[in-house]
Amino acid sequence: MSLPFRKLALGAGGVKGILHIGALQELSKFQKLEFPDGIYGCSIGSVIGTYLSFGLPIDDKTVQLTKKYLSMDKVVGKPTFHDLTNAFSSKGLFNMDAFERSLIDMFNEVDIDIESKKIGDTEMPLYIVASNLTKGVPAVFSKDVPILDALKCSCCIPGIFKPQELYGQIYIDGGMFTPSLTTLAPDAFHISLTKQTKTKITSKTIETISPVQFMKDVYSMATHNFIVHQKSETTLDLEYPNLHSDSDLEEFDIEDVLNTAQVLTRGFLRSKGFSEESPEV
Repeated sequence: MSLPFRKLALGAGGVKGILHIGALQELSKFQKLEFPDGIYGCSIGSVIGTYLSFGLPIDDKTVQLTKKYLSMDKVVGKPTFHDLTNAFSSKGLFNMDAFERSLIDMFNEVDIDIESKKIGDTEMPLYIVASNLTKGVPAVFSKDVPILDALKCSCCIPGIFKPQELYGQIYIDGGMFTPSLTTLAPDAFHISLTKQTKTKITSKTIETISPVQFMKDVYSMATHNFIVHQKSETTLDLEYPNLHSDSDLEEFDIEDVLNTAQVLTRGFLRSKGFSEESPEV
């Protein structure tokens, strides 16, 4: 493994994507954030990967935009009576209008008209990962696919958002079929957002856990175990105490979250024999 990394993979994790930003800020001390062999992004990783693929700096403004536009209350909205009554047939509570609007507004603040862009318009090769339910396989969008459509497919959380239709096929969140991007980009620097369960499931607690929380925790454990078994020498696992995919970022000290990601990244890179402020920067 050697620097500079030529390929980057950013994993799924909801609002835990703030950890991606801290890691990239630290990585920028070791090499330029340029990845000529491509950026792979899944779910929240696809949003941050898209941002980076346009050559935008990962800095304090990135943090501010993430907090402003990618919090759960911004991308989900409030359910209406119509949403609730139609959730069974539509297989999700919300359409992705609020999510799309948040992305449009976020990229407008950095002077990028995301509505008119295709994936091939980015400065660095970009690959957006989703799950194709029609075929039952992972999907990797690139080149002529509209960025907004690809991002909605990649970030379509099952049960929360209605499955997305694109090119006559049905898609949901990329993390469902590709918990670890090492399966698609084994030679990439892979930043994985370690899954954490909120509840310890025991014979005493299982009856008190809601069905929704039970399913989320089972999925989190299954995903975490998959990531552990697929981990490569270029996989960096990031986590922060009590920070979950649906957490409210306002309840956290973001500076401390970012600092934790930076410390973990620095320790990982140094454990591989890299020195800070490398000549590549």
